[in-house]
Amino acid sequence: MGMDLSYLEALMGGAAEEAGGGAGGVWVVSPEGALSDGILRLVGKARVVADALGAYVYLLLVGDAAGGPDPARAIGAGADHVLTAAGTPTLTDLVDFCRERAPQVILLPHTRAGRTLGPGLAEVLGGGLCAYAADLAVDPIYGRVVAHQPILDDAARRAVSVIGSPAVVVMDTAALPAAFDEPWRSGNVEATGLVWPAAESYPPAEVPAGAPTLTRAEVVVAAGRGLADFTLAGRLAEALGGVVAGDVGALDAGWITEAQLVGLTGQAVAPKLYLALGIRGDTGHLMAIEGAGTIVAVQRDPAAAIVPVADYNILADPAGFAAALLAALAE
Repeated sequence: MGMDLSYLEALMGGAAEEAGGGAGGVWVVSPEGALSDGILRLVGKARVVADALGAYVYLLLVGDAAGGPDPARAIGAGADHVLTAAGTPTLTDLVDFCRERAPQVILLPHTRAGRTLGPGLAEVLGGGLCAYAADLAVDPIYGRVVAHQPILDDAARRAVSVIGSPAVVVMDTAALPAAFDEPWRSGNVEATGLVWPAAESYPPAEVPAGAPTLTRAEVVVAAGRGLADFTLAGRLAEALGGVVAGDVGALDAGWITEAQLVGLTGQAVAPKLYLALGIRGDTGHLMAIEGAGTIVAVQRDPAAAIVPVADYNILADPAGFAAALLAALAE
């Protein structure tokens, strides 16, 4: 019986055959432009994981790489295939892309875009998620991806099995070893032809002069990425005589500053009224609003974590509700 040596040849620097037309494999997604040292480190970790799984490594490099290393540098760092695309992909764009290719593992950097896209990809694709990891390994018995998370100020680390397919892991690239540099490796770089439009953004909401601080405000209007037009939150806060705030998603999107963040890494608030627009509510956010007198949550999902915590739930489009309330207040 003949032996298929294509994968062994790939490891030794020979020609790597296309794996299932680009399906499966360990994918590194670089959503923020030029090929960076952090992404090269992530590719190196993907190589280690892929070798344990008997898989190929793919890098999706989004944006203009002209200002950084040649995309082919990623081949020497451990990638078998580098695919380039232009623009700024939304979660929907990446979901469509991944559904076509059915990746086994998806790795993203722990950056603003990575922290936003990782959980969304895992949720929509029905995969497993580790939202923060400093290292990765593969369970030799079950073949599962195991993420290593720092605890006790990185005095120790705990191992977390990422169960589900794809396994989505958002990684601190600074904690990874230096990137591989193996110029004898072979692979290919190809343009996907995809051009994603630039993501819509809003400037951080300004706090009017003389407005109460977030921790002293009697009315807080907080919004998350579920609010399509974040400017509505600022207008509503002004109309109600309160202050505007947001969750981690709003911070990562650049819509608020850290001083306006409600959560364990931001501020704990205790207003008389807390109006949450488009916020699903993670554990840290819910703990930070425990002192609020009345919590009103407006979002579309009846299964959102904030629902059992809120005093009043309004299942509606947050932007439509905010616009209607502004119109009513103006009468």
